[in-house]
Amino acid sequence: MIRFKQQRLALKGWLLTLVSGRLKLAAQRGAISRIDIFFLAIAWGNIGYAAGISYLRHVGERVLKSKGPILECGSGATTLLIATLTQTEQRQFVVFEHNLEWYRHLRQILKQLGFHHVKLIHAPLVDYGDFRWYKAPTLNRHPPFELVICDGPPGSIPGGRYGLLPIMGDQLSTSCLILLDDTHRKAERHIITSWRRQRCLRFNRLGYLGSYSEVEFC
Repeated sequence: MIRFKQQRLALKGWLLTLVSGRLKLAAQRGAISRIDIFFLAIAWGNIGYAAGISYLRHVGERVLKSKGPILECGSGATTLLIATLTQTEQRQFVVFEHNLEWYRHLRQILKQLGFHHVKLIHAPLVDYGDFRWYKAPTLNRHPPFELVICDGPPGSIPGGRYGLLPIMGDQLSTSCLILLDDTHRKAERHIITSWRRQRCLRFNRLGYLGSYSEVEFC
């Protein structure tokens, strides 16, 4: 069983290496095609998640257009996508992941692919009173984040993704763009409403049935 897992990981690493090569070329030409994202989904194992293709491509486009540090809450195929697109510039890319087993798995993949610029942090979920969120470390002397990919924590926990603004708000730049996934769900729309009670925000629902949204500070 252990040997089978090692072989499967090696195969996945080989496929992701090929996909990363395509994405690096896409970054050089400044545009990501749908087929690039399709191959990423196949290599990662998300081929059945059709709605995710649009989201992945939009994330990639926003990364190419953005400048400055990036924060990702929750990890997955987007982590590899962003890591590839930011590798040449060695842009600061911080990722919070609460699941220890998945954190170790992803750390191994990133190491195998040579993405040493990614700061992957194991951040367990902790109780903040009315909600649970990542035990976010203090990022000393870290410049404000210009782009946030918010796809975690899971919506099943109290507060879901709400904690981003109250916990990390002072570490986001005034021009920060937040990509919030799953806004076709009532819980995520409620989070945006709650955020707007704290700060002046603009948001735009995108994707199939508004499945993700862009959120900006006024």
